[in-house]
Amino acid sequence: MGLESLFLFTLLGGMAAGAYAFETCFQRTRTGERPWLVPLVIVVLFAVGMIAASTHVQSIPRALASVSAGTVNFGSGMVKEVAASGIFFVLVIVDLIITLAKKNSPFALRVVAAVAAVVCMVLMATAYVDVYGNAVWSNAPATVLSFFAGDLAMGLGLCAVLGSVDVTRKPALYALLIVDAALAIGLALEVAAFGGQGASPVTQAVGLVVAPVASAALALAASKLENKKMLAIAMCALLVIGVAIARNKPIDSRLKIRSHSVSGLFAKRRCCRPVQINRFVH
Repeated sequence: MGLESLFLFTLLGGMAAGAYAFETCFQRTRTGERPWLVPLVIVVLFAVGMIAASTHVQSIPRALASVSAGTVNFGSGMVKEVAASGIFFVLVIVDLIITLAKKNSPFALRVVAAVAAVVCMVLMATAYVDVYGNAVWSNAPATVLSFFAGDLAMGLGLCAVLGSVDVTRKPALYALLIVDAALAIGLALEVAAFGGQGASPVTQAVGLVVAPVASAALALAASKLENKKMLAIAMCALLVIGVAIARNKPIDSRLKIRSHSVSGLFAKRRCCRPVQINRFVH
């Protein structure tokens, strides 16, 4: 897999990290018959995303050999992203194990994991700014804001589906409207960035309408709807589908990258010292 694997990682992993951050904010103590449900779903989503991302490395042994040989740039965005993801994943697994055993976990642990989740979401976004040969993603304000806000919005939607947050009531409703507004701004900046580089901004425009606009409208109309569970599912679906549409075009059809490297991980992003050649094919 190429960038599709990274797309799945940022979509599923970002949603999982966003959900963990919001659950920690709105639930100091886990209650109910299934207090382990949220951390379990987060672990599964993040694990699937990490497995997908691992397929981006065309040769894991060669990638590990590059690490041992000292050719990896440990200051690069992608290496930082991988490190943050690993730390967050381990913390959530520990949280899940403790919750399964004791029906709850230390709030301090969850706060540390939530901080790691936020760092992970930010680094997922900044890593895309380092993509070689794709000027549209190099627009840091647009890329970072749209990715970070998108992860938070999807995460809040997932929390609503799992029943840990009620987005029809304050302050969760306000949180949803704020992240929707931030996502709308980020996607609008992406539309401008794509258009300015001569690339089609259609997917970003569609994502703008489907994710922040439609989900915010649905949340504001929640008082007129009786089935809150279906409302949460519909809202989460809109956010995930909209963000997925907006992210599903990382490279414009007129700007394809042909990479000459032993590893796709090192070819697509700036995570090692310049030992390979990337060129544009128009």
